[in-house]
Amino acid sequence: MKLFEELKTRNVSFKNRIVMPPMAIAKADEKGYITDDILDYYQEKTKDKLFSTVIVEHNFVEARGKASNNQVSIADDSCIDGLKKLSDLIKKNESTAVVQISHAGSSTNSNIIGESPVGPSRIKKQSQKQASLPRELNIEEIKEIEDSFAEAALRAKEAGFDGVEIHSAHGYLLDQFLSPITNKRTDQYGGDINGRISIHL
Repeated sequence: MKLFEELKTRNVSFKNRIVMPPMAIAKADEKGYITDDILDYYQEKTKDKLFSTVIVEHNFVEARGKASNNQVSIADDSCIDGLKKLSDLIKKNESTAVVQISHAGSSTNSNIIGESPVGPSRIKKQSQKQASLPRELNIEEIKEIEDSFAEAALRAKEAGFDGVEIHSAHGYLLDQFLSPITNKRTDQYGGDINGRISIHL
């Protein structure tokens, strides 16, 4: 059965085609650090050694990008030790370890991040009744967010993860740049599809 066949890529081999997707469990502490509750959760999920890959729930890449309370952080080097414990646990249970990295953009609120949310344009997220009107990011801030994603990926590597998954869905910041509904910019980060994916590239 193909589901249980090994899959090889240039850098990583997967023992089968079964993947545990990222599911936010909101068990980090108030700073976003890995807790015993998180380690216990992933131990329970992976102890049977079924998954070829485990994708850890979204980690915010900077404080403004925190989506919810008790979300895991990968926003600074102080997070690495806890994340290393998690990657070690996943690998001990014979799975490839991947971490999803994200920025909530306007999908958060001031109660969570302590300031106004940010977005590509001053457009309220229509799917959230309680959404705040975001502040439009300037070019310098966008460059800082790009750097935050790159630095988060490096931290993931230092913490022993085999890869990262970049979160560009569910109305989060990268998705907000991608969509012409929420991105009305006229600079290099807006306009046609090539401009709207500039931040991804």
